[in-house]
Amino acid sequence: MNSLLPALLCVVFWVMFPFSVRAQSTVVDSLDVIIENPKVGTGKRIEAICQKVKILTTQDKFEEAIQLVNRAKQLHKKKQNHKYDALIYSNLMSIYAKQDSLSLAFKALDSAQWYAKRTDDKLIKGRIWNNKGWLEMVLENTDKAYEYRLKALRMLEGLTNEKAAYIRSNIYHHLAATEAHWKNEDKQLKFTTLCLKEALKSKNADAIANAYLSTGSSFLYRYRKDTSRKTLLDSSKYYTKKVLTFSETRKHRITLPNTIGLASLNLANLYYEFYPISYKDSAEIYLNKALKVGRATDNLQIIGNSYGILSGYALKEKDYGRAEDLLSMALAEISSSPTKDTRTRSRIVKVMAQVAEKQNDADKALKFYKQYNLLDKELFDEEKFSITQKLEVQYQSEKQKMALANAQQEASFSKQLNRYYLVLIIAGAIALFFLFRSYHFKLKTSQQQQLLLSGEKNEVELQANLKAEEMARLQAERELMQERLDRLEKELLAGTLQVEEKNTLLKDLKEQLNSMDSNDPLYQKIKRLLSKSNEADNNYKDIKTEFIEIHPDFTVGLQQKAENKLTRLDLKYCSYILMGLTNKEMAVKMNVAPKSIRMARYRIKQKLQLKTEEDLDGFINEMGSKDNIT
Repeated sequence: MNSLLPALLCVVFWVMFPFSVRAQSTVVDSLDVIIENPKVGTGKRIEAICQKVKILTTQDKFEEAIQLVNRAKQLHKKKQNHKYDALIYSNLMSIYAKQDSLSLAFKALDSAQWYAKRTDDKLIKGRIWNNKGWLEMVLENTDKAYEYRLKALRMLEGLTNEKAAYIRSNIYHHLAATEAHWKNEDKQLKFTTLCLKEALKSKNADAIANAYLSTGSSFLYRYRKDTSRKTLLDSSKYYTKKVLTFSETRKHRITLPNTIGLASLNLANLYYEFYPISYKDSAEIYLNKALKVGRATDNLQIIGNSYGILSGYALKEKDYGRAEDLLSMALAEISSSPTKDTRTRSRIVKVMAQVAEKQNDADKALKFYKQYNLLDKELFDEEKFSITQKLEVQYQSEKQKMALANAQQEASFSKQLNRYYLVLIIAGAIALFFLFRSYHFKLKTSQQQQLLLSGEKNEVELQANLKAEEMARLQAERELMQERLDRLEKELLAGTLQVEEKNTLLKDLKEQLNSMDSNDPLYQKIKRLLSKSNEADNNYKDIKTEFIEIHPDFTVGLQQKAENKLTRLDLKYCSYILMGLTNKEMAVKMNVAPKSIRMARYRIKQKLQLKTEEDLDGFINEMGSKDNIT
């Protein structure tokens, strides 16, 4: 009868539809209070609507669920937050998935993912990627589902709140189931452990119950690979029973009766498969619990497998009639359900045919096999439709990917083309800039050259004017000096004549003095005046003699430099300059005005052919030094 049992690594439906019948009425009432209260924040009202949509979806009340989704959209216009867009479309995806409209489900999920990318809410991003993995599992794309759930985990990194732990627990549960499908025992154990750890962090009763169920299934998976390790079987039974004991203490918090039903079914199957028939009573207790949950939630797999285990016990007791009756009850109960699970019915009918064969009732066996063939054909058509739908979804997905890839490629090409255009524009702008700069530079250079030529021309003219002015000034100075020189020469000539007259007068005075009485006071006074005059002349002669003796080549050198143009008076001036006398001192000694000394110095400088910037005193002192050295 094991052919009726589902894989013991049970796929629980709390990912997409987290609420079920038992707690739904209470939960719906509390949600309605939030939804209808205008004082509650818009975000909280939208979240409450989305939770109610999930409940209505599990009850197949799709029209009412769609109306609530539209109401959430209207409320969201006031909120304008992409987080709620993603949440709304995620719920819309759940509705379409429950209706087997996979194409619409994927479109809704694409919209949810588009909005999720435009929000910073990591929780929403992780939830959407997890839902994407769930849809890929529906399409049996195990690898993609695994990849998307790992992305969901990366999105949730760094989040330590209970909601994030709840989603992570669910993700680890499905990763563990995938690793079991791939027969990877170590990774399955790793993810199962993480599933329980995160469930306990979330403090969510449904998540914890599901984690215990997953842990029990993990130990059973390992025991099936090595039946000699009885501790694994005991651990499997311990954690599976823990689902039931935990649920009893959390009656008002458990909203997943399916988890309790599956745990009960798994425990019954443990007793049926690994324990003696004497444990039948214990198994029946759990089977009754499983049937109760299966009927309450319309879970036909739980119902069918519960009857399958009961009929299996009847077969072990060789009670074929009882086994057939149990299977007939299962078939009738499943056939009366709106969903009419064709696969489960097909399996039940097949087992009924096998039971008829054991009863040696060929006609009945043939009847059941014919019925099985019809159901198998119906199942084939359903699977063909499902496969067609999946292929259509995959085709649309691949088409969308190709369109996206083409769009990205086109965008990349356009971007690259725009980059080339930008480079060309920049290059053109640079070229124009340099052309403009070159023209501007040439223009400026030409202007500067013209200004330079004009400046040079002006400078030449200015220099010519300055030179002309300088020549005119020099000419004027020469004329002035010549005029002064002529006047000084006249004055000097007059002084010379005056001196000669004085000397003549003094000579006459001496002659008259000789005729006077020597005792006459006037005689003595005149004699003293003559004596002073002779003394002054002698002093001048002594100074001249002394000067010539000390500087024998000084006068000769000056005359050579001046080409013998220096007069006796000029030489006297030069001697006074060499002696270090100032203009004032020379003027006093020679009894002339200071300006006469300046004019005499200028005349001597010209005769000595000295330049304007050369110093007369320095030149005479230098000549005197050379004479001393000689």
